[in-house]
Amino acid sequence: MKEKVGIIIIASALLLLSSCKSTDGFSSDQIITSKRHYADFCQKADSYLNEVDFSGAVLVAKGDTIIFAKGYGVSDPKVPESAPNTINTIFEAGSITKQMTAAAILKLEAKHKLELDDKIIDYFPNFQAGNDISIRMLLNMRSGLTDHINSAAEFFPLEIYRALEANQKACQPVDKNVVLTYLSNAPMLAKPDSTYFYCNTNYYLLANIIEAKTGISYYDYMKKNILKKCRMKNSNFDFQHTDAKGYTAGRYYSIPAGLSFGCGDLNSSVVDLFKWNRCLVKGKIISKKYIRALKKAKGYNYGFNCGNKMIFHAGNTNVFNSYNSYSFKNGISIIVLANRPMSQTNTTVIAGKLRKIENW
Repeated sequence: MKEKVGIIIIASALLLLSSCKSTDGFSSDQIITSKRHYADFCQKADSYLNEVDFSGAVLVAKGDTIIFAKGYGVSDPKVPESAPNTINTIFEAGSITKQMTAAAILKLEAKHKLELDDKIIDYFPNFQAGNDISIRMLLNMRSGLTDHINSAAEFFPLEIYRALEANQKACQPVDKNVVLTYLSNAPMLAKPDSTYFYCNTNYYLLANIIEAKTGISYYDYMKKNILKKCRMKNSNFDFQHTDAKGYTAGRYYSIPAGLSFGCGDLNSSVVDLFKWNRCLVKGKIISKKYIRALKKAKGYNYGFNCGNKMIFHAGNTNVFNSYNSYSFKNGISIIVLANRPMSQTNTTVIAGKLRKIENW
């Protein structure tokens, strides 16, 4: 895909120049003067982000054109002289991963590798409830499953839960199959398809289905069919492979690799997530029939929160949090990645404030 994106900023070219290092399609020598009607937004956005002492990176775009993009703070808060955050700094993107996992499933459906109404018992034969749960229910958070991350104490036996906690505190990965091992014993939260309930386990299972249907690892499939397709060269699915670090109570810890499988293990930059948005809405990743469905949808559908002709998702990995949205009404993308815990910096709130500046 050839990039046709100009980096646009107004009030001062130096504002973006200081945060922009060379990358595929985005380099400091491409900064151009913007149309005047964005000047007020850029000035107000920058003032607001400085006022709240934001640490991370922000990108706002209309269609293919970036209006405002800048990094704030440093990549390692414990090391004041560490590299500054830029628009290409890699952060843990958390549950934004789900957008891409859902897209991978829809790609397989388009190739007739699976049907969305297939029951998951075919993939998890020892899981009795699999007779009642479909792939579509997993996609749309209507499976009734207990969340193996947010409700780990209920999902796992006590001794396993404590062992997983220890791994998390030590920043050590866990065997991803531990979720499958205890899937049948975990209590169901609700009857399948009876209600919406946000649950990471749904997307963990979808990642396993991708492996079953492709015969390769989830990560290899995602690198080839999502990251490479969108030219997301600053993104990866490697555990803790980020430029930025975040801390809470003076220590770093994230969701262990294995538990975050398919539901929260993407690391990315605001530039790469912008590339993802453009590829997605142009129908280069999934069928345009699903783009039309997302445009009309309400609630949780195919890896996105949907409503008012907008799709969005937030992510939280303890010391990182993230937000990505796209509006079909005006083509506005707002992407916010922070290397601070949500209790200190809420990227959803940041995005909302930026949206209000222009009433987008």
